[in-house]
Amino acid sequence: MSFSVLLLRLHLLVLLAFLLFYATKAALLFLGRQEDLRNLRARTRIVDSLLGLLVLGSGLWLVALYPGAAPRWLWVELGLVVVLVPLAIAAMRRQYKPGIACMLLGLLYLYGVAQAGSLTLRRPTRTAASTAALGRPETTPTPDAAPPVDTLVDDEPGLSEAEADALQAATASAAIASPPAEPETDGEGILANGKVLFNKNCAVCHGPDGRLGLNGAYDLTKSNLNTMGRVYKVTQGLGKMPAFKDKLTTAQIQQVVAYSLTLK
Repeated sequence: MSFSVLLLRLHLLVLLAFLLFYATKAALLFLGRQEDLRNLRARTRIVDSLLGLLVLGSGLWLVALYPGAAPRWLWVELGLVVVLVPLAIAAMRRQYKPGIACMLLGLLYLYGVAQAGSLTLRRPTRTAASTAALGRPETTPTPDAAPPVDTLVDDEPGLSEAEADALQAATASAAIASPPAEPETDGEGILANGKVLFNKNCAVCHGPDGRLGLNGAYDLTKSNLNTMGRVYKVTQGLGKMPAFKDKLTTAQIQQVVAYSLTLK
């Protein structure tokens, strides 16, 4: 599991802890248990502030380590943390019930955004009909497979026919113009290196098993993109996926692709 994935889970855990702690105090207030609320606040004077700082700090750290440009939902979430956490703490100190109720709703939305990786609280869905219409997933890593086609469609509009033809032509030209990297004979070494690179650069969106689907990432276990197409896509990027041509060498990209083809 990559460090970015662990950091994202830590961010979610701290955010959930803040939400549960705040909800506990709100419940005591709304139930009229003032004495219990005072005792809890007396024993945990700085917990709110500490958890709020941890939420913000882990979020900023996640942005700094994010491969490529951080998505819009992450920036919005961090902005909401900066606004909602101080307001929530202030409302609780003044025991302002309408404000506390509003802050609870805001914090619930905040956690939903972080959990789903989307401002609409929904992860991108792929229908079975669209999968069936676009063909079967590859079962073996075949470099000479049919022209690269993803079996899954994203929420954003797909490529037009002209764009698809241009992508195929550019892929073929790149394959002709660029001499192949010196092949490695150690297949296990290639996959081991590819796994390390994948977990470091790709798992934050695709997940360690290729199925996470964060930020509209494709499910790699169901992708019909062949070796040539994957090399081109990792190199040049497409849509929300950043290009890695300036971050990884040609050999490293081939190692990542080789490992991605084992995710079934």
